[in-house]
Amino acid sequence: MPSWRDHPNAPAQGSVLCAVEDIPQGSGHEVMYGEGIKKLRVVAFRDGETVWAYVNSCPHFSLPLNAKPQTFLISERNQVMCAFHCAIFRFEDGACIDGPAVGMGLEVVPIRIENGQVVIQAA
Repeated sequence: MPSWRDHPNAPAQGSVLCAVEDIPQGSGHEVMYGEGIKKLRVVAFRDGETVWAYVNSCPHFSLPLNAKPQTFLISERNQVMCAFHCAIFRFEDGACIDGPAVGMGLEVVPIRIENGQVVIQAA
């Protein structure tokens, strides 16, 4: 399976994904790289000062987790539900814990927090 880093619009290491404050507490913030159907969608989830980032693509059917821009279905604390097929993923590791994608997980985008910014880092 190809990595998000192989995507033609993948951000370079050191690129700023967003500011931590752009991510609503207990929810997600999507950033898109490129345009049209070839764009790469990345989502960052936040709990306090902790942030996780993933490719915004449900492994069950390769659709984004959100049906509307910047609107994520938070099923429980630190869990997001795919808007299309109801698979539930944990923020902290991207693992699917319920629904049709159990045993699968979201693809991790490695990040670090630097001066209040979420920065893409090497794997």
